Amino acid sequence: MDVGQSIQAGNWLALFTYMGFSFFAGYVIGFATRTFLKFVFFIAGTILIVLFLLQYNNLIDVKWEAFENIYNSLIGWISPHLGGLKGFITANLSSAAMASLGLFWGFRRKG
Repeated sequence: MDVGQSIQAGNWLALFTYMGFSFFAGYVIGFATRTFLKFVFFIAGTILIVLFLLQYNNLIDVKWEAFENIYNSLIGWISPHLGGLKGFITANLSSAAMASLGLFWGFRRKG
């Protein structure tokens, strides 16, 4: 029985052994990143909606320039670290192509 028939039969272990550790590591990283980003975007969106409503009703005055400065400094800090993650994946995993496929598969939307 080849790998395709094993997967159709429900033997997912055959898929992971065929794809290798690089695919599994990429999948886990993609899944964790997607879950983390969903949580962060939900919290940030909720906070922004509350701020918009409070400012619209003239209860507070929001200094949006300060938020822009914080955002720009956060992006400036994160950018080199994301490059390090890319370097880790391509240098330490035996198959960067399979890791990239796993990252895409783990990050894609379900359903």
